[in-house]
Amino acid sequence: MKKRQLAMSMLLAGLLLGLSACGNKAAATGQDTPVPQETVEEAQETEAPEQEEEETAVETAETEEPEQAAQQGSTEQESAAADNDTTAAAASADEGGAPKSNALAIYFSRVGNTDFPEDIDADSSASIRIDENGLMGNAGQIAAWIAEEAGCETMEILTEDAYPADYNETVNQAKQEQNDGFRPLLKADEKAVEDYDTIFLVFPNWWGDLPMPVYSFLEAHDLTGKTVNVFVTHEGSRFSNTVGTIAELEPGADVREGLAVQGGSVSDEEQNIRQWVIDNQK
Repeated sequence: MKKRQLAMSMLLAGLLLGLSACGNKAAATGQDTPVPQETVEEAQETEAPEQEEEETAVETAETEEPEQAAQQGSTEQESAAADNDTTAAAASADEGGAPKSNALAIYFSRVGNTDFPEDIDADSSASIRIDENGLMGNAGQIAAWIAEEAGCETMEILTEDAYPADYNETVNQAKQEQNDGFRPLLKADEKAVEDYDTIFLVFPNWWGDLPMPVYSFLEAHDLTGKTVNVFVTHEGSRFSNTVGTIAELEPGADVREGLAVQGGSVSDEEQNIRQWVIDNQK
């Protein structure tokens, strides 16, 4: 009996020594102690939400970056447009203020179509004026006021052949031209008339009719689609039938009465002329 107990004790001691040796061997070889599968799964479930949050943040950043770039580009474009507007406005101011209107003041006058002597006396004709700017006809003066108020340019109708400096000789020649239906040759236009939408046409009323050079001008141009505002100087006959005649020559234009100004009173009519332009600009 004692021998059997001794044998069992020795066997148990051997098993304990074997287990101890195995534990020491595992520690020596660096092998990890097995982790229960439930613990691994719990760890994975805990880490997964953090990974998803990181992925969502990346996706959000990738989505927002193009929008931010677009917003930045839009801001840069708006800034550039504002700079361009400022530059254009400054250029306009350098050129003398507001942009020019799409109008043209066209006039016919003895001045510019006559070789007057340097010592010409303004009293020799009611149709010419002398001031600090030199010699100017009534029609030219009216056109200048219109242009200043409308913010536009002027153009004079010029004949190839000059009219006589003597007033009575000019009267006789003009009357003969009218009787003959003569069309004087004109010099080339200084402006491209077709580029303008509104025309202010200024001329003297000669015997109840247009001066023949104005006929030459109107017959050489198609003013269809344009507004033609008629201004005349006169010594009592006002418009006569000049507006109707222009409407016949330019059936496609919108021909309107402007003002009929007595030649000897042009200086007194400046404010009325300017006010008409203000009130009737298209």
